[in-house]
Amino acid sequence: MSELVFDEVRVRYGTGRSALTAVDGVSLTVPSGHVVGLVGESGSGKSTLARAAVGLAPLSGGRVLLDGEDVNRRTRRGRRPLQMVFQDPYSSLDPRMSIGASIAEAVPRGSRDRRAEVGRLLELVGLDPDRAALRPALLSGGQRQRVALARALAGQPEVVIADEVTSALDVSVQGAVLNLLRDVQRRLNLSMLFISHNLAVVRYVSDLVAVMYLGRVVEAGPTEQVLADPQHPYTRDLLAAAPSWHTSLLGDADREVADAEPSDPHHPPSGCRYHPRCPKGPLVHAGRTLCVTTDPADGAAARPHRAACHFAGPSAPADGPPGSLEPNGVDA
Repeated sequence: MSELVFDEVRVRYGTGRSALTAVDGVSLTVPSGHVVGLVGESGSGKSTLARAAVGLAPLSGGRVLLDGEDVNRRTRRGRRPLQMVFQDPYSSLDPRMSIGASIAEAVPRGSRDRRAEVGRLLELVGLDPDRAALRPALLSGGQRQRVALARALAGQPEVVIADEVTSALDVSVQGAVLNLLRDVQRRLNLSMLFISHNLAVVRYVSDLVAVMYLGRVVEAGPTEQVLADPQHPYTRDLLAAAPSWHTSLLGDADREVADAEPSDPHHPPSGCRYHPRCPKGPLVHAGRTLCVTTDPADGAAARPHRAACHFAGPSAPADGPPGSLEPNGVDA
């Protein structure tokens, strides 16, 4: 078991006006032996944060720590303590190699019997060891994702990062893969960062959840608490967009604002990054100019779920009538 910590992590691509800050000052902890769900719409920076953790995206600032030590330093000493399972099982495995060879390639050097280890890992993910000689083309999508998980586990990681591992699979097999992930995580007592845009999946798998928008974490906390009582309008909008009872969280006017196009990530808006789409912001409550001028991240630590919102909490009228200037959790 190990604790993974993102400390003010920044990832920036390009220079000048065309530069894109994909991850902007994210601080997030994956506690030892727990599953943290990272959720947000496409372009929020979820996958970039994951790639930064395993060294596939260069850090522009901040640190990624494992038990207080820089991950890159741990990696340079040999075994990679972080392993990643990618979204697409069709491209994450070499089509020219047998699945047994792909898994064996990830087994640390010095292991005495790689063939036995490959068989053990295949059994762990619910596949017959006799299939080790098959190539990926002969397997279904769900089976390939099981092989990808086995390959990640072959490296004997302390933390596993699962990036949208069910989104490319048929609905009929998604549940089986999620059950496998939960079973393996609990059996091996792994720490896991589980990335998804599907809140129902995150609720099923995760102990804790963090919500990202335009490169920043806007709300985080225990999964059941955050999803039962969301404090940030973006979290509420994600719940309202899900096909469930949460669709009643937004009225028609508020949903029209929330359905607006996201801001250009190359030029994020001032103040709160969500204010151009927010049903609590100045587009609906004209007097709330604070959302345009002041970054709510500065006071997030003092609010429930560390919500990066000046008016965090239940929807109006509980937080005041349209035009109300007094934010929740911040001195007026």
